[in-house]
Amino acid sequence: MFSERLSQLRDFTQQRQYQQFRTEIDNHYTKLLDKTGYNFAQRSAFILKEMCQTEDAVVFPDERIAFIRTKQNIPTYYRGKSIKKEFPQKKGISYDTFHNVCPDYEILLTNGLEKLREEVLSERKKTKKRSEKIFLDSVSSSILAVLQLAEKYHKAALIANNQEVADLFNRVPRYPAQTFHEGLQAIRFVSAALYLADTYQLGFGRMDQYLYPLYENDIKTGKISREEAKELLAEFFISLNKDTDLYRGVQQGDNGQSVMLGGCKPSDGTSAVNDLTYLILEVSKDLKLIDPKINLRIDSNTPDDLLELGCELTKCGLGFPQYSNDEVVIPALVKKGYSLEDARNYTVAACWEFIIPGKGMDVVNQGAVSFPYAVDFAFEKCMKKGNSFNVDSFRKQIKQSIKEQVKNILLKRDIRTLPCPFASVFFHNTIQQRKDASQCAKYNNIGIHGAGSANGADALIAILKTFETKGFSGLKELLTAKNANFKGYEQLRTYLQDEMPKVGNAKTEVDNELKFLFDCFADVADELSTKQRKLRAGSGSAMFYVWLVDPNMTWAFEPKVNATADGRLSGEALSTSLAPSHGIKVNGVLSVLKSYSVIDYSRIMNGGPITIELSPSVFHSEDGIKKLAQLIKYFVKVGNQQLQLNVLDASVLEEAIAHPEKHRNLIVRVWGWSGYFTELAPVYQQHVLNRHKYTL
Repeated sequence: MFSERLSQLRDFTQQRQYQQFRTEIDNHYTKLLDKTGYNFAQRSAFILKEMCQTEDAVVFPDERIAFIRTKQNIPTYYRGKSIKKEFPQKKGISYDTFHNVCPDYEILLTNGLEKLREEVLSERKKTKKRSEKIFLDSVSSSILAVLQLAEKYHKAALIANNQEVADLFNRVPRYPAQTFHEGLQAIRFVSAALYLADTYQLGFGRMDQYLYPLYENDIKTGKISREEAKELLAEFFISLNKDTDLYRGVQQGDNGQSVMLGGCKPSDGTSAVNDLTYLILEVSKDLKLIDPKINLRIDSNTPDDLLELGCELTKCGLGFPQYSNDEVVIPALVKKGYSLEDARNYTVAACWEFIIPGKGMDVVNQGAVSFPYAVDFAFEKCMKKGNSFNVDSFRKQIKQSIKEQVKNILLKRDIRTLPCPFASVFFHNTIQQRKDASQCAKYNNIGIHGAGSANGADALIAILKTFETKGFSGLKELLTAKNANFKGYEQLRTYLQDEMPKVGNAKTEVDNELKFLFDCFADVADELSTKQRKLRAGSGSAMFYVWLVDPNMTWAFEPKVNATADGRLSGEALSTSLAPSHGIKVNGVLSVLKSYSVIDYSRIMNGGPITIELSPSVFHSEDGIKKLAQLIKYFVKVGNQQLQLNVLDASVLEEAIAHPEKHRNLIVRVWGWSGYFTELAPVYQQHVLNRHKYTL
């Protein structure tokens, strides 16, 4: 375990004592900036400078990784009017700041901000274009602002008699990191500065890769021991949990602080697993904090001891690591147009969506297709065509509904990314091209989720089986019952739930319908892709498992579905990502993996995990960890894409709902992220509680 000092820091963080240093900024800058005529790049640089100037430097005498955010708000610095002057205005287009992407922190560690600024000034001398000058000047002023804040921390450390931290800030982030300790401090500080620039949900990428050269050198030269490195890493993780309540997200905890571990080397595809891979997992297991969220890239050659260490982390009940199968993900990215070297270097965005660090500005969460709605819409429409039911026409209507949903998302929610000169520094070739990453990143594709797939397939097979056994009259009864929310048809509902084939039980006839739905989605994505922006169909649901059944959720204009033919009542949430429908009988966890192996993940490649909640009893036996590791190996063997495991004890969750004050630090997996259970809205608490719990 860790020292008493680290235990105290962890307690300080979990008790939210850092909030005592918070104050609010009252200034509003829109009128001032409107008068200056600044474009958005200049506004972004301006607000970062203001945030850096107003931040108070807080350094404790005994800490070794420093930064606490002291300003709890970012003042308004733009409005719709200023956006309209600079960017195309068309119905459906919306603009947002940098989010759900991943900077390449290797750029920071190998260069330092001073060298990057020198490159900016060099490029500034070469250009006569006003737009390029504005961008480069904005980058330069942003870097200066961050360095000035670092100098403020240097002075605060001296006042606190913390010479070690003072020495760190004397070097990083101004210069390249030379030690593991410097690397951690540089990343902590710059990642926090990115949030001061009004970005959100930025991932950390492949941390065990870009930090490993520093770690390896320190170990070899005797500057540090493995245990000392572990202590530093633990303090770094603790520090990441000090600001999370200020980060934007659907719920608190949805902050994008994701780390990717393992996988392969981009250059030759050989294993990239190293000692730091193990060390990060060990630290996360011992600390038991919600951040950073751990992801682990695996394949059929992943060492058993690494899988078992991952299972030890799962046992903690944090909802991670989330596993990604390289043997499926990399070929799918290449098929979609990503270079092999880039595909080998993939990470995830805020949740599970695959993205290339420092190269991808893909909008990976533009909306969601509702599979249950597509099936329900087609059922309703086909039943209006007289006294007959045509299965081929029914299937065509399902595909047409999926297509209309995708087209509607593209038309009504065309998300464009606003410039951020400081964040652009950590994307490749932006300085050389003298353009913001939002304008020149290598990849700019669109990701759309496929939500409620189990409910959709279950409803589809229920309709087909009813027609097969009871004919059109049976369908009329099913339609009437569904539209009555099964009131007065309770026996039929029980039959639909208990006797009809269900996704998750490895039944070919319903699993084929699951595949049909995703194939339709992939066909539509291919059809509506362009050379400039390809559509990436996904299998995740994110928050849409609740939003797509809530008519009051007006931001989500996606069609809402009421009761469905699988027996689900109106208002009941859909299952999350790839998980069996709530309330059905499931044979077991192996049958769930088999069911979802039918999906063609070479085309369904935006990400979206098989989500499995485990009973704590899984770990009661001596071989529980080894059994779970074998399950993960089976997940790879059958060709699935992503796997998300959580440990849930229903009695503890119910107790936490009744007495939240006793369970403030209870952590659960919500969708692609983990959060404190008692801080979730009731609808999400109930969804977590209702999920299937499996044994092995």
